[in-house]
Amino acid sequence: MFTILYILLVPLFIVYLIVSLKFQFGEEGKDERGMQILNRSYMYSSPIFPIGWLLVEVVHSYLHPLTIEEYRDVFFFIILLTFIIQGLVISIYKKRI
Repeated sequence: MFTILYILLVPLFIVYLIVSLKFQFGEEGKDERGMQILNRSYMYSSPIFPIGWLLVEVVHSYLHPLTIEEYRDVFFFIILLTFIIQGLVISIYKKRI
């Protein structure tokens, strides 16, 4: 199951990480419009990690004790998802704003 998710998420992560970094460090991300887009991307992506962490802790404490390997895999996916959402929001708002 995890290998399928790796195959699907890692290329998306790489693409959206490049989109995010090019936007943040390029000229487009430094003007007022770019700052507005970056703030919106942070607004959507920043809650993913704490909410994911909370859900992992609830599952671990009340439903099923997780092994260290499962913890590592779940947090890997949470971090990938955070960057994918940030890059996706930047891509969407670059076209809208």
